[in-house]
Amino acid sequence: MIREIYERELGREAAAVDIHRERTERTPVTPARAPRDPVPREIRREVLRGTVGYARGRRGRGTAQWGRFRLAADSVEALRMAGIFGTVELSDLTDLFESAGRAKRSVRELQRDGLLCVECFQRGSRRIEAVTLTSRAQRLLERCIDPRENGNEEAQAYLSGSARSAQVLHDTAVHRAARCEMRRISAEGGTVRRIRTERQLRRMALGRVDAAKRMGEECCKARAAAAAELRLTVTDGRLSFPDVRIEWERPIADGSESRFVDIEVTTPDYRERSLSAKSAAGYQIYEMATDGHVSRQG
Repeated sequence: MIREIYERELGREAAAVDIHRERTERTPVTPARAPRDPVPREIRREVLRGTVGYARGRRGRGTAQWGRFRLAADSVEALRMAGIFGTVELSDLTDLFESAGRAKRSVRELQRDGLLCVECFQRGSRRIEAVTLTSRAQRLLERCIDPRENGNEEAQAYLSGSARSAQVLHDTAVHRAARCEMRRISAEGGTVRRIRTERQLRRMALGRVDAAKRMGEECCKARAAAAAELRLTVTDGRLSFPDVRIEWERPIADGSESRFVDIEVTTPDYRERSLSAKSAAGYQIYEMATDGHVSRQG
């Protein structure tokens, strides 16, 4: 009986030694590293806009999975409009959706996911619901929907942050004027390639001027060089910036032709001298009424 117990214990020890030897001699396998960007790079905004999307929703809408966000094409376009112009009015985004109810539900979902922010402002008798982009949504757009490879300035840039209280009426009117101009461009057979706001143009121009001044170039020459590169005008020794610039192209016989239009939104109390300078610079003037509506001039 004692001998059987010893043999049983020795058998267990031998099995344990074999298991230990097998574990030590086993070739270590490096665990697969998860990709840094979980969003498929091949999914693009054009896929969402097409008739066949990355997936089809319950009602046949094109949808795509952006990380942990599953967004429909109209929701992506709402994010893009808010990011391109910085501040848009909530009522102006309803045109992107099939109904007002669908727009409200989508905006609530985007707010819940921390992608959109809606702020209310009172201007006289008018109540403005301003929509802005969050920093999370800005990163989502720049990394996944309109990626800027290696800081490429040719891609569409986006703005995030709270609406400017003093400029909310003007900023929402800028988006409204640009939307009218984009419709006119589309009617002429053109395609919008990129939109740049005054803040973006100013940052780009001043960055070039500062870089030239650090290289020892005179201020006036640096300013003129920056104006020529960005196709801006210099008025009374100062760079002139439009409220928004729309860069677009249209097909021609031997390819495509690139063009742009600079838009300036004015108010009735605009000075005549300033208005003349903007017209001389070639800006397309839109006049803003007290209720926020805009009308194309000239």
